Amino acid sequence: MAPGKWLSSTNHRWHEAFRSCGGENCEASGGILPRLFWRRPGIWLHQSWFCSPQCFEKAARERFARTRVPVLPVPAPCHRIPLGLLMLSRGQVTNPQLRLALEAQSAEGRGRIGRWLEIMGFATEAQVTAALGMQWGCPVLPLFADGDSRCRRMLPFRLMEKFRMLPVQFVAVTRMLYVAFSEGVDYTALYAVEQMLDCRTAACLIRQSALDTIFERMAHDRRPGELLFEGHRDPEEMARITCSYVLKLGAGHTRMVACGKYVWVRLQGADELTNLLFLRPGLTSAEVESPNDFPGRHAV
Repeated sequence: MAPGKWLSSTNHRWHEAFRSCGGENCEASGGILPRLFWRRPGIWLHQSWFCSPQCFEKAARERFARTRVPVLPVPAPCHRIPLGLLMLSRGQVTNPQLRLALEAQSAEGRGRIGRWLEIMGFATEAQVTAALGMQWGCPVLPLFADGDSRCRRMLPFRLMEKFRMLPVQFVAVTRMLYVAFSEGVDYTALYAVEQMLDCRTAACLIRQSALDTIFERMAHDRRPGELLFEGHRDPEEMARITCSYVLKLGAGHTRMVACGKYVWVRLQGADELTNLLFLRPGLTSAEVESPNDFPGRHAV
């Protein structure tokens, strides 16, 4: 081995063996000598390494505390043409039809304009999905293409349901994950996925009925590696629960990210992967009970 490579390899092994704990005021990180006696695998939290469960739990508590941020309504992007006007400009609906659909939507106080156009028989699902693709600048999956079913284990089912999204293909070489949406692209969800899986994402559109069918099948599948913790919990309790599962599963790598009204925690053990979902601390009862992750978002 060349001297340069040998020196680099030696330095790498030295840092691996005696790396410093990322915990503040960690008693074991005071020097090389104390670390000779606790050369344990430790626990990774994102890019930081912690020498003990105590240090890890403290760091996790601080990260959970930073997710205590109000989930604010996300306004529809002002630079996008409203779906109804887009379909009107393409000659797929008439002005009276669009006006009737908007009146029905306003009277009910719920639902997207595309869905109301379908219900009232003014447009087909295929037309609405194609218009959504144009609105968001995304390709539309063919009718019978629902992607690689193996990708569906990459995200917790509850998040997929809430954001109406479905992982359809993962390209390992480029670490690109293609995610299909049925009601418009949610870039906050895509950003959370990128942070959690350390990948890039690209959005596409899928018909709502096709996604409903896939979700219905998935709801009957057993997904043992997913745990949802309902009810309000403070950061201290969330960190304690997370640490207990880290120890139980022997998880060496952990990540956590806020995603809508949830905090998503991903634990990588030696033989299994586990996802934990907590409600974000500080949410009001109205925000918890809201069917939407971002109450008030109402796109046309």
